[in-house]
Amino acid sequence: MKSLKTRLAEHGFIANEDYSYPVQCLLSARLEHLRCLNIEGRGGRRRAAFAHALGQALSFEHILYHELNPPRPDPPVRIPVEQDENGPGERPVDPVDRPLGEACALSEGEPALLILDQIHKAAFAEHLRLAEFIRTGYWYSGDTVLKANASHLMIFLISDEPLFHSLQQMSFKVWVDPEQPTPELKPETLGLPPEAYPLLQALKAIFDALDIQPNLNEYARVIHDIHVNVNTREDLCHSLYGWVEGINREHLMSRDMSRTLETQFSIIRNYIDPKETFSV
Repeated sequence: MKSLKTRLAEHGFIANEDYSYPVQCLLSARLEHLRCLNIEGRGGRRRAAFAHALGQALSFEHILYHELNPPRPDPPVRIPVEQDENGPGERPVDPVDRPLGEACALSEGEPALLILDQIHKAAFAEHLRLAEFIRTGYWYSGDTVLKANASHLMIFLISDEPLFHSLQQMSFKVWVDPEQPTPELKPETLGLPPEAYPLLQALKAIFDALDIQPNLNEYARVIHDIHVNVNTREDLCHSLYGWVEGINREHLMSRDMSRTLETQFSIIRNYIDPKETFSV
């Protein structure tokens, strides 16, 4: 059977870390409420990418995604000229009601995953509603009451700020930023000869200076460019920025990085062709 790390990569999420253990904790926990995962990490879309890839890796029949929005301002008060014979009408449907209602309906028959992103933008009242929904499985929308099947429905929560206490208490947390250090690379891991060790050390020195932990796929792409395309230090910078997620371009092009790049580029080019002198 393929590892979770491999299945995540097949669905677009490549990382150095193996998330098998935290996912097993989530799936095996004894719960009296809906199963919920709190996906933490620094800002950006990496958390959402992990959520979608994990949902596909776990073979959910249905994956729903919804971003919560800031509270809408109250509409201006208007004095009607004539009384509306039909009365004030029904209140507008809250945007979160639709995905919650659909998730409840789908969970009646098949496994469903609901990803709720940008939770920090929602009004506190929405946090309370979500906490009650996860605790009881019931979603209240006006006079309508919907019931989720706890055996089929799972919730993923993503927020730039700490979750409301009750939501945290009902969730298992996982951190998905690329902060996990890359395991010490050996040339054979990337299909390189033993003589490539200085190349890997030079790249590691550059990535350390950039405060970046690339995954193996990103290493492989940069190394391919070094063999095929890179002729100058400027070329190397373009390849690094082009293939490696999270690089700060200003830092990469800064004077502080210039000396590191110059030193490590000399080592890289010496590995590629030790007999020829290249421009740096």
